[in-house]
This record gives sequence, C-alpha cells and structure tokens, in this order.
Amino acid sequence: FIIQLSDWMLEATCRDLLAWNTLGGEPVYLSINLYPHYLERGDFFEKLKSTLDHYGISAEQIEVEVTENICIRNPLTAIEQLNKLCQLGVRVAIDDFGTGYSSLSYLHRFPIHILKIDRSFVIPIEDDGLQFPVVLAIISIAKGLGLKLVAEGVETEVQKRYLEQAGCATFQGYYFHRPMSHLALMDLL
Repeated sequence: FIIQLSDWMLEATCRDLLAWNTLGGEPVYLSINLYPHYLERGDFFEKLKSTLDHYGISAEQIEVEVTENICIRNPLTAIEQLNKLCQLGVRVAIDDFGTGYSSLSYLHRFPIHILKIDRSFVIPIEDDGLQFPVVLAIISIAKGLGLKLVAEGVETEVQKRYLEQAGCATFQGYYFHRPMSHLALMDLL
C-alpha cells in the first residue's frame, strides 16, 4: 500500500501548503520522505508535477527526503529521477545520513542540496566539551560538497550549541517543537 499512501501524502502535503500559503508571511516549505519504490516508479515525476500544478504550489516549497540507501540500490536511476526533481525546482535531501551503506564515491554525483545528520549521532551529545567525530565528519563532508546541513533529533541546548560550534546551523527536533495538530500549527504559522 506504500504507493497509495504516498499518493495520498503528496495530495495532503499540497493541500496543507495551499492553506499555509493563504496565511501570508514568510513562505513555508515542507519536507516529505519518499519511500524508494515510490521514487523509482515510472510516473513519479509526472505525479508530483501535476499535483503541484493542481494546487498552485511552487516546487521550491518542497524538499524531498530520500535515504542514502536509494543512492546505492540503483544509482543511475536515482540520479536520473533526482535530476528531474531538481529541474522542476524541488530540493533534495539525503535523510538519516551516515546510518546506511552510502558510497561516498557516488555522493558527489547525486543532485542533492541537503544532508541530514541522523538523530542517532545527535542523541549522545550530552557535553559540548567532548568531541563527536562522526558528527564532525558529516559536517565536513557537507561543507566540502557545498551542501546545506540539518541536524535531526535536537532535544537540548547542549546539542544545539555543540552543533552550532561545529558548523551546523539548521536543526529539527523537540528542542524547538513537539508534534502538534494541524490547527496548532496554523496558529503558530
């Protein structure tokens, strides 16, 4: 059912973005996780483009998150699909970076904009005076490739401070907000 669920999620995402856009203010963008089979299906690009067009959503408001495993399962197909998304204007992120079986030799060939540090590397940061070499390596890779970096699972001031000092400036996690209802999010926006 992942294909049908992903189709529903894409429609719901665009409906929500349309509602958020009517509020005015700063443009909102939304990250969506894509299951590898959904990206690999032959009509994914057309489905995304037609849904964005139907709701009048700018492609720049969408960030597609894929796991690094999609990049090694079928790298040439992945590069082709991700290039089409980039041409449309969608940003591409590698989610949970460092937890899969990434091939660093392919990483520079993929049309990606963002690396997301998996929360499993962020959780152990309990003292910002210590060194966390995997986090530092991921930050160095992102900087070397000219990619934006996002740390997932930030829950404490210590984690945020360590990551900032190491060169990461974008975060997501409970430190900022817990999951909330659509109505609460509308009020926040």
